[in-house]
Amino acid sequence: MIRKLGLILILLAWGWSVPHSSVAQKQVIYKGKVSCEGKGIEGVAVTDGFSVVTTGKNGKYKLPANPEASMVYISSPAGYTVPVNRSAPQFFQPVSFGDKMNAIDFQLQKLNVDDTQHGFVVWADPQVKKSEEALMAREVASDLQNLLKDYGTRPFHGIGCGDIVGDNPVLYDSIKSLLTPVGIPFYQSLGNHDMHYTDRSNKGAEKVFEENFGPAYYSFNKGEIHYVVLNNVFYLGRDYFYIGYLTEEQLSWLEQDLAIVEEGKTVVVALHIPTALNEQDVKQFSYSTISQSVVNKRALYKILKPYQAHIISGHLHQNGNLELAPNLFEHNVSSVCGAWWQGDYAEDGTPKGYAVFEADGSKLSWYYKSAGKGENYQFRAYPVGDNPEQPEFFTVNVWNWDPAWKVFWYENGTKMGEMEAYSGTDPETAKAYADKDKLDYKWVSARKNNHMFRAKPKSNAASIVIEVIDRFGKSYKTKLN
Repeated sequence: MIRKLGLILILLAWGWSVPHSSVAQKQVIYKGKVSCEGKGIEGVAVTDGFSVVTTGKNGKYKLPANPEASMVYISSPAGYTVPVNRSAPQFFQPVSFGDKMNAIDFQLQKLNVDDTQHGFVVWADPQVKKSEEALMAREVASDLQNLLKDYGTRPFHGIGCGDIVGDNPVLYDSIKSLLTPVGIPFYQSLGNHDMHYTDRSNKGAEKVFEENFGPAYYSFNKGEIHYVVLNNVFYLGRDYFYIGYLTEEQLSWLEQDLAIVEEGKTVVVALHIPTALNEQDVKQFSYSTISQSVVNKRALYKILKPYQAHIISGHLHQNGNLELAPNLFEHNVSSVCGAWWQGDYAEDGTPKGYAVFEADGSKLSWYYKSAGKGENYQFRAYPVGDNPEQPEFFTVNVWNWDPAWKVFWYENGTKMGEMEAYSGTDPETAKAYADKDKLDYKWVSARKNNHMFRAKPKSNAASIVIEVIDRFGKSYKTKLN
């Protein structure tokens, strides 16, 4: 050590610069305790976004500090919750590497019911740009509040899949205000319209989001399920341009986070940009979709391989489901705002609304809840002549369809078989957005989707019944005149 110090002094005397790495920095350790009602809780994961440690028997922890870290936070364990401030869970505390820190403690709250059976709702892309749109979002929040009454004491939480606002962070307070009466914590993720765009690079793009909701990537536990929220919006440092990308920093953190999760367990990963658009997107990279799906998706899939994983995304303002592997399912959830609050439907015809998931142990079931409609409203049907694209067919839009669903039809009481899937636009949506003079955003229009179905009756005067059966065996029927 003396010899090394002497060499450094000689180099300085000769006028040479010495790399920072040559001068030892004192290791900074964050310390604290995780407790509930004064009792330390063992096994709770604590992180600064770089390293992950767990608390000991007395609930205490020691965490090596990273100079880049701005927060220390916990992954709340099953059976507990954290304080909530205006819908936002408070599982984090700000830190500054250079400042002297007191103990960084966290208080948990014990749930008064077992959360083995619990639920969560997914809000994707409310994307409010002005106060008038926040008022419309409040109506969807009221719909959710009424739905939760039907679940009684079952614990619920919310997951936001980004684009909370539309490039107007002043409205974060409005979103918090309209979600607060719902009465559940909302774990938010960052969308491309939630970023800070004025910086020269991706570093700091999440600053405004973090000031309002906490870290941009984190985890928590409910019942037998481990939840992860990631930030996959990578700002390119120019104008409004971004790509779907997971930084090495996050991937490394995720490996550590999941290292303490038992293999085979159900893991739910929420993020904004879908990891994949279709099977072809998984197989082959395309520059044309780098802002629509995650470029380095395979790295995420590899990390999730030991688990039964569900990825939940937003961003596209349409509904879509993709089974990526036997252990991996992606739910791309349509928008709370429909088509940017221009009407009742997203561009693929999915009604504005949100997804509802029910957890029974490690098993998940789900459905899409259209705002202002009952839970059984899962498709919209059109008689022969009502769809200009298919004039000889009656057609159906089944927005939450996946390959495990069945769409049958009956003519005069006789079961005729399954309807034929095709790619097309939803007639009602095309009609709603045809008059551009009535729209604030002239580019809004009906978009082709892959959840349309058609069948041609023997007689246009026949009585037609359509039956849709979801992947859980639940049947939904309607009759066409």
